[in-house]
Amino acid sequence: MKNIINIFLTICVAVFFSAHANAKTKVSLWSESAAEPAFSALNQIVADFNASQDEIEVEHTAYENTPYETTLKTAFSGGTPADIVTINGGSNMYQYAEVGGLVDITDFVNSISDRIAPGVESVYTFDGKLWGVPQGLHIGNLIWYRKDMFEEMGIDPKEMETWSGFTGVAQKFLDAGITPIAFGNSEGWPGNHYNNHLLRRMLSTEDYINIGLRTYNPTLEAGTKFNDPAAVKAWELYRSLLDKGYFTSGYLADDFPTAAGLLFTGKAPIFSNGSWVAGMIKDQAPDAPIGVMAFPAVEGAPGTNTELVINSVVLTITRGAVANGTVDAAKEFLNYYTSAAAVKVWSEATQSLAPYTHDTSSWAYDPIIQDISGIIATSTSSAPFLDMLEDYACNVPHTWDASQGILTGDLTPQQAGDDHEQCVLDLIETKY
Repeated sequence: MKNIINIFLTICVAVFFSAHANAKTKVSLWSESAAEPAFSALNQIVADFNASQDEIEVEHTAYENTPYETTLKTAFSGGTPADIVTINGGSNMYQYAEVGGLVDITDFVNSISDRIAPGVESVYTFDGKLWGVPQGLHIGNLIWYRKDMFEEMGIDPKEMETWSGFTGVAQKFLDAGITPIAFGNSEGWPGNHYNNHLLRRMLSTEDYINIGLRTYNPTLEAGTKFNDPAAVKAWELYRSLLDKGYFTSGYLADDFPTAAGLLFTGKAPIFSNGSWVAGMIKDQAPDAPIGVMAFPAVEGAPGTNTELVINSVVLTITRGAVANGTVDAAKEFLNYYTSAAAVKVWSEATQSLAPYTHDTSSWAYDPIIQDISGIIATSTSSAPFLDMLEDYACNVPHTWDASQGILTGDLTPQQAGDDHEQCVLDLIETKY
Protein backbone atom coordinates (compact mmCIF):
# COMPACT_ATOMS: atom_id res chain seq x y z
CA MET A 1 0.00 0.00 0.00
CA LYS A 2 2.86 2.37 0.91
CA ASN A 3 4.41 1.82 -2.54
CA ILE A 4 1.13 2.61 -4.25
CA ILE A 5 0.78 5.85 -2.22
CA ASN A 6 4.38 6.85 -3.06
CA ILE A 7 3.80 6.19 -6.74
CA PHE A 8 0.57 8.22 -6.60
CA LEU A 9 2.31 11.15 -4.88
CA THR A 10 5.17 11.02 -7.35
CA ILE A 11 2.73 11.21 -10.27
CA CYS A 12 0.83 14.12 -8.65
CA VAL A 13 4.03 16.08 -8.06
CA ALA A 14 5.21 15.41 -11.61
CA VAL A 15 1.87 16.50 -13.06
CA PHE A 16 1.86 19.63 -10.87
CA PHE A 17 5.34 20.75 -11.88
CA SER A 18 4.76 19.80 -15.51
CA ALA A 19 1.57 21.83 -15.65
CA HIS A 20 3.24 24.86 -14.12
CA ALA A 21 6.31 24.49 -16.29
CA ASN A 22 4.07 24.50 -19.39
CA ALA A 23 1.71 27.26 -18.19
CA LYS A 24 1.76 30.22 -20.53
CA THR A 25 0.96 33.86 -19.93
CA LYS A 26 -2.40 34.45 -21.61
CA VAL A 27 -2.78 37.69 -23.55
CA SER A 28 -6.25 38.66 -24.76
CA LEU A 29 -6.68 40.47 -28.09
CA TRP A 30 -9.88 42.13 -29.30
CA SER A 31 -10.35 43.31 -32.86
CA GLU A 32 -13.10 44.30 -35.28
CA SER A 33 -11.71 41.85 -37.84
CA ALA A 34 -14.74 39.55 -37.85
CA ALA A 35 -15.17 39.64 -41.62
CA GLU A 36 -13.03 37.80 -44.13
CA PRO A 37 -10.28 38.05 -45.19
CA ALA A 38 -9.20 40.04 -42.13
CA PHE A 39 -10.49 37.39 -39.70
CA SER A 40 -8.39 34.56 -41.11
CA ALA A 41 -5.36 36.82 -41.60
CA LEU A 42 -5.27 37.99 -37.99
CA ASN A 43 -5.91 34.47 -36.71
CA GLN A 44 -2.98 33.23 -38.81
CA ILE A 45 -0.69 35.88 -37.32
CA VAL A 46 -1.82 34.92 -33.81
CA ALA A 47 -1.30 31.21 -34.53
CA ASP A 48 2.18 31.82 -35.96
CA PHE A 49 3.14 33.89 -32.92
CA ASN A 50 1.80 31.31 -30.46
CA ALA A 51 3.71 28.54 -32.25
CA SER A 52 6.93 30.49 -31.75
CA GLN A 53 6.39 30.99 -28.02
CA ASP A 54 7.10 28.87 -24.97
CA GLU A 55 5.74 31.30 -22.40
CA ILE A 56 3.05 33.47 -24.10
CA GLU A 57 -0.26 32.61 -25.72
CA VAL A 58 -2.49 35.20 -27.43
CA GLU A 59 -6.24 34.61 -27.56
CA HIS A 60 -8.07 36.56 -30.28
CA THR A 61 -11.74 37.59 -30.17
CA ALA A 62 -13.15 39.34 -33.23
CA TYR A 63 -16.24 41.59 -33.35
CA GLU A 64 -18.32 43.16 -36.07
CA ASN A 65 -17.78 46.92 -36.44
CA THR A 66 -20.76 48.43 -34.61
CA PRO A 67 -20.88 45.92 -31.72
CA TYR A 68 -17.15 46.38 -31.33
CA GLU A 69 -17.42 50.11 -30.75
CA THR A 70 -20.06 49.46 -28.09
CA THR A 71 -17.95 46.74 -26.49
CA LEU A 72 -14.92 49.02 -26.29
CA LYS A 73 -16.83 51.91 -24.74
CA THR A 74 -18.43 49.64 -22.17
CA ALA A 75 -15.15 47.96 -21.28
CA PHE A 76 -13.21 51.20 -20.92
CA SER A 77 -15.93 53.03 -19.00
CA GLY A 78 -16.79 50.40 -16.41
CA GLY A 79 -15.20 47.05 -17.12
CA THR A 80 -11.86 45.64 -18.09
CA PRO A 81 -10.80 45.77 -21.75
CA ALA A 82 -8.67 43.07 -23.33
CA ASP A 83 -4.90 43.35 -22.93
CA ILE A 84 -4.57 44.42 -26.59
CA VAL A 85 -7.33 46.13 -28.57
CA THR A 86 -7.45 47.52 -32.09
CA ILE A 87 -8.75 51.09 -32.25
CA ASN A 88 -9.12 53.51 -35.15
CA GLY A 89 -6.13 55.83 -34.99
CA GLY A 90 -6.39 59.53 -34.29
CA SER A 91 -9.28 60.98 -32.32
CA ASN A 92 -10.91 57.61 -31.64
CA MET A 93 -7.69 56.47 -29.98
CA TYR A 94 -7.15 59.85 -28.30
CA GLN A 95 -10.37 59.56 -26.28
CA TYR A 96 -9.17 56.35 -24.62
CA ALA A 97 -5.64 57.64 -24.03
CA GLU A 98 -7.02 60.88 -22.59
CA VAL A 99 -8.91 59.08 -19.81
CA GLY A 100 -6.04 56.76 -18.90
CA GLY A 101 -7.35 53.69 -20.68
CA LEU A 102 -4.17 52.97 -22.66
CA VAL A 103 -0.56 52.21 -21.73
CA ASP A 104 2.09 54.68 -22.85
CA ILE A 105 4.43 52.52 -24.97
CA THR A 106 6.63 55.32 -26.29
CA ASP A 107 9.88 53.54 -25.41
CA PHE A 108 8.77 50.32 -27.09
CA VAL A 109 7.58 52.02 -30.29
CA ASN A 110 10.78 54.05 -30.47
CA SER A 111 12.77 50.82 -30.21
CA ILE A 112 11.15 49.53 -33.44
CA SER A 113 10.83 52.90 -35.17
CA ASP A 114 13.21 51.88 -37.96
CA ARG A 115 10.58 49.45 -39.28
CA ILE A 116 7.66 51.93 -39.20
CA ALA A 117 7.13 53.99 -42.35
CA PRO A 118 7.76 57.72 -41.91
CA GLY A 119 4.70 59.94 -41.85
CA VAL A 120 2.27 57.56 -40.12
CA GLU A 121 3.22 58.41 -36.54
CA SER A 122 0.42 60.97 -36.29
CA VAL A 123 -2.21 58.20 -36.13
CA TYR A 124 -0.79 56.73 -32.89
CA THR A 125 0.63 59.87 -31.24
CA PHE A 126 -1.25 61.85 -28.59
CA ASP A 127 -0.01 64.41 -26.08
CA GLY A 128 3.56 63.76 -27.19
CA LYS A 129 3.37 60.05 -26.37
CA LEU A 130 3.06 56.93 -28.51
CA TRP A 131 0.13 54.62 -27.80
CA GLY A 132 0.29 51.80 -30.32
CA VAL A 133 1.49 50.43 -33.65
CA PRO A 134 -0.37 50.67 -36.98
CA GLN A 135 -2.16 47.66 -38.42
CA GLY A 136 -2.56 48.61 -42.07
CA LEU A 137 -2.34 51.81 -44.04
CA HIS A 138 -5.12 53.42 -46.07
CA ILE A 139 -4.77 56.45 -48.34
CA GLY A 140 -7.86 58.63 -48.57
CA ASN A 141 -7.19 61.32 -51.16
CA LEU A 142 -7.14 59.36 -54.42
CA ILE A 143 -8.78 59.73 -57.82
CA TRP A 144 -9.92 56.56 -59.62
CA TYR A 145 -10.58 56.69 -63.35
CA ARG A 146 -11.62 54.50 -66.28
CA LYS A 147 -8.62 54.07 -68.57
CA ASP A 148 -10.81 53.01 -71.49
CA MET A 149 -13.08 56.05 -71.27
CA PHE A 150 -10.09 58.39 -71.06
CA GLU A 151 -8.48 56.74 -74.07
CA GLU A 152 -11.68 57.03 -76.10
CA MET A 153 -11.77 60.75 -75.33
CA GLY A 154 -8.04 61.20 -75.98
CA ILE A 155 -7.49 62.53 -72.46
CA ASP A 156 -4.25 62.03 -70.52
CA PRO A 157 -5.08 61.35 -66.83
CA LYS A 158 -2.09 63.50 -65.84
CA GLU A 159 -4.22 66.50 -66.79
CA MET A 160 -6.01 65.91 -63.47
CA GLU A 161 -2.94 66.65 -61.34
CA THR A 162 -4.24 70.18 -60.70
CA TRP A 163 -7.74 71.33 -59.75
CA SER A 164 -8.20 73.34 -62.93
CA GLY A 165 -7.03 70.32 -64.91
CA PHE A 166 -9.38 68.05 -62.97
CA THR A 167 -12.40 70.25 -63.63
CA GLY A 168 -11.25 70.74 -67.22
CA VAL A 169 -11.30 66.98 -67.78
CA ALA A 170 -14.72 66.77 -66.15
CA GLN A 171 -15.99 69.45 -68.52
CA LYS A 172 -14.69 67.55 -71.56
CA PHE A 173 -16.71 64.50 -70.56
CA LEU A 174 -19.78 66.61 -69.78
CA ASP A 175 -19.54 68.29 -73.20
CA ALA A 176 -19.51 64.80 -74.72
CA GLY A 177 -22.75 63.94 -72.90
CA ILE A 178 -21.14 61.92 -70.09
CA THR A 179 -21.67 62.96 -66.46
CA PRO A 180 -18.08 62.69 -65.25
CA ILE A 181 -17.90 62.18 -61.47
CA ALA A 182 -19.56 59.21 -59.76
CA PHE A 183 -20.75 60.47 -56.38
CA GLY A 184 -23.23 59.42 -53.72
CA ASN A 185 -23.43 61.24 -50.38
CA SER A 186 -26.44 59.72 -48.66
CA GLU A 187 -24.14 58.68 -45.79
CA GLY A 188 -22.33 62.00 -45.39
CA TRP A 189 -18.80 60.64 -45.21
CA PRO A 190 -18.06 60.69 -48.97
CA GLY A 191 -18.81 64.42 -49.00
CA ASN A 192 -16.69 64.77 -45.91
CA HIS A 193 -13.89 63.23 -47.98
CA TYR A 194 -14.07 65.95 -50.60
CA ASN A 195 -13.98 68.69 -47.99
CA ASN A 196 -11.17 66.91 -46.12
CA HIS A 197 -8.98 66.53 -49.17
CA LEU A 198 -9.59 70.05 -50.42
CA LEU A 199 -8.80 71.42 -46.96
CA ARG A 200 -5.56 69.41 -47.06
CA ARG A 201 -4.72 71.16 -50.33
CA MET A 202 -5.74 74.64 -49.14
CA LEU A 203 -3.57 74.54 -45.99
CA SER A 204 -0.01 73.68 -45.07
CA THR A 205 0.45 70.31 -43.37
CA GLU A 206 1.06 71.99 -40.01
CA ASP A 207 -2.05 74.17 -40.26
CA TYR A 208 -4.15 71.23 -41.46
CA ILE A 209 -3.15 69.11 -38.44
CA ASN A 210 -3.46 71.95 -35.94
CA ILE A 211 -6.87 73.11 -37.11
CA GLY A 212 -8.23 69.68 -36.22
CA LEU A 213 -6.25 68.97 -33.05
CA ARG A 214 -7.50 72.10 -31.28
CA THR A 215 -10.37 70.08 -29.78
CA TYR A 216 -7.76 67.93 -28.02
CA ASN A 217 -5.08 70.54 -27.45
CA PRO A 218 -6.51 74.06 -27.11
CA THR A 219 -3.04 75.55 -26.73
CA LEU A 220 -2.24 74.89 -30.39
CA GLU A 221 -1.91 77.97 -32.53
CA ALA A 222 -3.72 77.08 -35.73
CA GLY A 223 -2.75 79.38 -38.56
CA THR A 224 -6.23 79.01 -40.04
CA LYS A 225 -9.72 78.79 -38.55
CA PHE A 226 -12.62 76.95 -40.14
CA ASN A 227 -14.32 80.20 -41.12
CA ASP A 228 -11.22 81.79 -42.65
CA PRO A 229 -11.17 82.24 -46.45
CA ALA A 230 -8.83 79.29 -47.16
CA ALA A 231 -10.99 76.80 -45.25
CA VAL A 232 -14.24 78.20 -46.67
CA LYS A 233 -12.72 77.91 -50.16
CA ALA A 234 -12.58 74.12 -49.68
CA TRP A 235 -16.38 74.08 -49.31
CA GLU A 236 -16.78 76.42 -52.28
CA LEU A 237 -14.75 74.16 -54.57
CA TYR A 238 -16.77 71.15 -53.44
CA ARG A 239 -20.06 72.92 -54.16
CA SER A 240 -18.78 74.06 -57.55
CA LEU A 241 -18.63 70.46 -58.75
CA LEU A 242 -22.38 70.23 -58.29
CA ASP A 243 -23.08 73.67 -59.75
CA LYS A 244 -21.19 72.76 -62.91
CA GLY A 245 -23.13 69.50 -63.30
CA TYR A 246 -20.18 67.18 -62.75
CA PHE A 247 -21.79 64.92 -60.11
CA THR A 248 -23.96 61.97 -61.14
CA SER A 249 -27.70 62.36 -60.50
CA GLY A 250 -27.73 60.31 -57.29
CA TYR A 251 -25.33 62.64 -55.51
CA LEU A 252 -27.64 62.85 -52.48
CA ALA A 253 -29.62 59.58 -52.74
CA ASP A 254 -26.86 57.09 -53.60
CA ASP A 255 -24.57 55.50 -51.04
CA PHE A 256 -20.87 54.80 -51.44
CA PRO A 257 -21.15 51.29 -52.98
CA THR A 258 -23.73 52.50 -55.51
CA ALA A 259 -21.53 55.39 -56.59
CA ALA A 260 -18.48 53.14 -56.82
CA GLY A 261 -20.51 50.80 -59.01
CA LEU A 262 -20.95 53.56 -61.57
CA LEU A 263 -17.18 53.60 -62.04
CA PHE A 264 -16.89 49.82 -62.05
CA THR A 265 -19.53 49.44 -64.78
CA GLY A 266 -18.20 52.27 -66.94
CA LYS A 267 -21.17 54.58 -66.38
CA ALA A 268 -18.94 57.36 -65.04
CA PRO A 269 -15.22 57.90 -65.74
CA ILE A 270 -14.08 59.47 -62.44
CA PHE A 271 -14.52 58.56 -58.76
CA SER A 272 -12.77 60.01 -55.70
CA ASN A 273 -12.29 57.77 -52.68
CA GLY A 274 -9.67 55.88 -50.73
CA SER A 275 -7.32 52.96 -51.28
CA TRP A 276 -9.90 50.46 -49.99
CA VAL A 277 -11.57 50.79 -53.39
CA ALA A 278 -8.81 48.47 -54.66
CA GLY A 279 -10.33 45.60 -52.70
CA MET A 280 -13.76 46.38 -54.14
CA ILE A 281 -12.33 46.34 -57.66
CA LYS A 282 -10.75 42.95 -57.03
CA ASP A 283 -14.08 41.52 -55.81
CA GLN A 284 -16.56 43.30 -58.10
CA ALA A 285 -14.75 44.35 -61.26
CA PRO A 286 -11.42 42.52 -61.53
CA ASP A 287 -11.21 43.03 -65.29
CA ALA A 288 -12.24 46.68 -65.35
CA PRO A 289 -9.51 48.98 -66.77
CA ILE A 290 -9.25 51.29 -63.76
CA GLY A 291 -6.33 53.55 -62.91
CA VAL A 292 -5.52 55.55 -59.78
CA MET A 293 -3.71 58.80 -58.99
CA ALA A 294 -3.39 61.32 -56.18
CA PHE A 295 -6.06 63.96 -55.51
CA PRO A 296 -5.25 67.15 -57.46
CA ALA A 297 -3.44 70.19 -56.12
CA VAL A 298 -5.25 73.54 -56.01
CA GLU A 299 -3.28 76.22 -57.82
CA GLY A 300 -1.98 78.94 -55.54
CA ALA A 301 -2.59 76.95 -52.33
CA PRO A 302 0.15 75.48 -50.10
CA GLY A 303 -0.83 71.83 -50.48
CA THR A 304 0.61 69.69 -53.28
CA ASN A 305 -0.61 66.47 -54.83
CA THR A 306 2.24 64.62 -53.12
CA GLU A 307 0.70 65.25 -49.68
CA LEU A 308 -1.45 62.35 -48.51
CA VAL A 309 -4.39 61.86 -46.19
CA ILE A 310 -4.07 58.59 -44.31
CA ASN A 311 -5.75 56.43 -41.70
CA SER A 312 -4.88 53.26 -39.86
CA VAL A 313 -6.23 50.98 -37.20
CA VAL A 314 -3.84 50.94 -34.24
CA LEU A 315 -3.00 48.03 -31.94
CA THR A 316 -2.85 49.39 -28.38
CA ILE A 317 -2.08 47.96 -24.94
CA THR A 318 -4.75 48.78 -22.37
CA ARG A 319 -5.03 49.22 -18.63
CA GLY A 320 -6.41 45.66 -18.67
CA ALA A 321 -2.87 44.45 -19.34
CA VAL A 322 -1.66 46.43 -16.33
CA ALA A 323 -4.26 44.73 -14.13
CA ASN A 324 -3.36 41.34 -15.56
CA GLY A 325 0.40 41.84 -15.42
CA THR A 326 0.72 41.15 -19.15
CA VAL A 327 2.15 44.41 -20.47
CA ASP A 328 5.54 42.89 -21.36
CA ALA A 329 3.92 39.87 -23.00
CA ALA A 330 1.65 42.17 -24.99
CA LYS A 331 4.70 44.08 -26.21
CA GLU A 332 6.20 40.80 -27.40
CA PHE A 333 3.14 40.24 -29.58
CA LEU A 334 3.27 43.78 -30.98
CA ASN A 335 6.94 43.25 -31.75
CA TYR A 336 6.03 40.16 -33.76
CA TYR A 337 3.02 41.83 -35.36
CA THR A 338 5.25 44.51 -36.86
CA SER A 339 7.74 41.99 -38.26
CA ALA A 340 8.00 41.38 -42.00
CA ALA A 341 6.51 37.88 -41.66
CA ALA A 342 3.36 39.07 -39.91
CA VAL A 343 2.87 42.21 -41.99
CA LYS A 344 3.16 40.11 -45.16
CA VAL A 345 0.37 37.79 -43.98
CA TRP A 346 -1.95 40.70 -43.23
CA SER A 347 -1.13 42.76 -46.31
CA GLU A 348 -1.39 39.95 -48.83
CA ALA A 349 -4.64 38.60 -47.41
CA THR A 350 -6.38 41.97 -47.08
CA GLN A 351 -4.62 43.66 -50.02
CA SER A 352 -3.87 46.61 -47.76
CA LEU A 353 -0.84 48.84 -47.81
CA ALA A 354 1.89 48.19 -45.28
CA PRO A 355 2.72 51.08 -42.91
CA TYR A 356 6.19 49.61 -42.50
CA THR A 357 9.53 49.77 -44.27
CA HIS A 358 9.69 46.07 -45.17
CA ASP A 359 10.48 45.24 -48.79
CA THR A 360 7.12 44.45 -50.42
CA SER A 361 8.41 43.96 -53.97
CA SER A 362 7.93 40.18 -53.86
CA TRP A 363 4.60 40.22 -52.03
CA ALA A 364 1.44 38.97 -53.75
CA TYR A 365 -0.12 42.37 -54.32
CA ASP A 366 -2.56 43.18 -57.09
CA PRO A 367 -1.01 45.57 -59.65
CA ILE A 368 -3.30 48.39 -58.53
CA ILE A 369 -1.95 48.10 -54.97
CA GLN A 370 1.54 48.43 -56.42
CA ASP A 371 0.32 51.59 -58.20
CA ILE A 372 -0.84 53.03 -54.88
CA SER A 373 2.47 52.02 -53.32
CA GLY A 374 4.12 54.15 -56.01
CA ILE A 375 2.01 57.13 -54.94
CA ILE A 376 3.16 56.59 -51.36
CA ALA A 377 6.78 56.27 -52.46
CA THR A 378 6.68 59.75 -54.05
CA SER A 379 4.73 61.43 -51.23
CA THR A 380 6.25 64.33 -49.34
CA SER A 381 4.05 64.24 -46.23
CA SER A 382 1.19 62.32 -44.63
CA ALA A 383 -1.50 63.49 -42.22
CA PRO A 384 -4.60 61.76 -40.83
CA PHE A 385 -8.16 62.35 -41.90
CA LEU A 386 -9.64 65.37 -40.16
CA ASP A 387 -12.10 63.09 -38.34
CA MET A 388 -9.07 61.28 -36.91
CA LEU A 389 -7.69 64.56 -35.60
CA GLU A 390 -10.82 66.32 -34.39
CA ASP A 391 -13.36 65.43 -31.73
CA TYR A 392 -16.37 63.77 -33.36
CA ALA A 393 -18.67 66.19 -31.53
CA CYS A 394 -17.64 68.89 -34.00
CA ASN A 395 -16.40 66.89 -36.93
CA VAL A 396 -19.45 64.79 -37.73
CA PRO A 397 -22.10 67.54 -37.70
CA HIS A 398 -19.87 70.12 -39.33
CA THR A 399 -18.19 68.06 -42.05
CA TRP A 400 -20.21 64.87 -42.59
CA ASP A 401 -23.62 66.48 -42.15
CA ALA A 402 -22.49 69.81 -43.54
CA SER A 403 -21.37 68.11 -46.76
CA GLN A 404 -25.04 67.23 -47.31
CA GLY A 405 -26.28 70.69 -46.32
CA ILE A 406 -23.91 72.31 -48.80
CA LEU A 407 -25.41 70.18 -51.60
CA THR A 408 -29.04 70.85 -50.63
CA GLY A 409 -28.40 74.57 -50.30
CA ASP A 410 -29.35 74.58 -46.61
CA LEU A 411 -25.84 75.78 -45.85
CA THR A 412 -23.57 78.21 -47.66
CA PRO A 413 -19.83 77.52 -47.51
CA GLN A 414 -19.37 80.47 -45.17
CA GLN A 415 -22.17 79.29 -42.85
CA ALA A 416 -20.61 75.83 -42.74
CA GLY A 417 -17.27 77.38 -41.75
CA ASP A 418 -18.82 79.69 -39.16
CA ASP A 419 -20.80 76.87 -37.54
CA HIS A 420 -17.77 74.59 -37.46
CA GLU A 421 -15.53 77.21 -35.88
CA GLN A 422 -18.15 78.07 -33.26
CA CYS A 423 -18.50 74.40 -32.36
CA VAL A 424 -14.75 74.15 -31.80
CA LEU A 425 -14.71 77.21 -29.56
CA ASP A 426 -17.70 75.98 -27.56
CA LEU A 427 -16.22 72.50 -27.17
CA ILE A 428 -12.86 73.85 -26.00
CA GLU A 429 -14.62 75.98 -23.39
CA THR A 430 -16.69 73.01 -22.22
CA LYS A 431 -13.85 70.48 -22.13
CA TYR A 432 -11.08 72.65 -20.73
